[in-house]
Amino acid sequence: ADAIIAGSPDYVESSPYLTQFRDKCTVIPFGIDLSYFQSRALPEVSAGLEAHFKPPYILFVGKFRYYKGIHYLLEAMKDVKDGTLLLVGAGPEEASLRAQARRLGMESRVAFLGQVAERLLPSYYQSSQVFVLPSCLRAEAFGLVQVEAMACGLPVVSTQLGTGTSFVNQHGVTGLVVPPADPVALAGAINQILGDERLSDNMSRAARQRAEAEFTVERMVERVRDLYGRLL
Repeated sequence: ADAIIAGSPDYVESSPYLTQFRDKCTVIPFGIDLSYFQSRALPEVSAGLEAHFKPPYILFVGKFRYYKGIHYLLEAMKDVKDGTLLLVGAGPEEASLRAQARRLGMESRVAFLGQVAERLLPSYYQSSQVFVLPSCLRAEAFGLVQVEAMACGLPVVSTQLGTGTSFVNQHGVTGLVVPPADPVALAGAINQILGDERLSDNMSRAARQRAEAEFTVERMVERVRDLYGRLL
């Protein structure tokens, strides 16, 4: 290969394979259509949430898979002072996660919302106060849902995996980064953001600015075209 595209510098530096070929690596972060996620929120989504669940809303979006660390997030909710955890998605871990919520006595504070229609998804981001990606293994290579959340101005809590998760979410700027598999640290970060309005507002602005500067689909395509131009 004349060139290798990686999604983040962190992944290059932590990969036993890519570190052997650093000189060939070009970092091109993944991009999305930000305008889709910044469209006007649908009032029926926020009204439906308020009718059934107590705010503030802590949001997770993704497949319920082993490496997502959702079981650590459920454990963390015992120490989160207030609010409801909204789980958007489905997957092979759902049954065990529901059983865990029952064991923890957290059923009234955890909402399993299932798969959400694509047109409604931005409204769930915009109705929430903090987004959490509690992934615990390197199988989480980037965490594109963080970009979706940041496009909506959501502060993010994520984990340090040596992959793209903590490249996307900058600790102390767009959100907070904590060690993986650590419910206490997760709860502390969530409480810190929910309990400090000024911090939350600053992170919200920074999250949106970073998404617009680094993670647009247009920027991704431009970088790929530039790389091909240099090679040819």
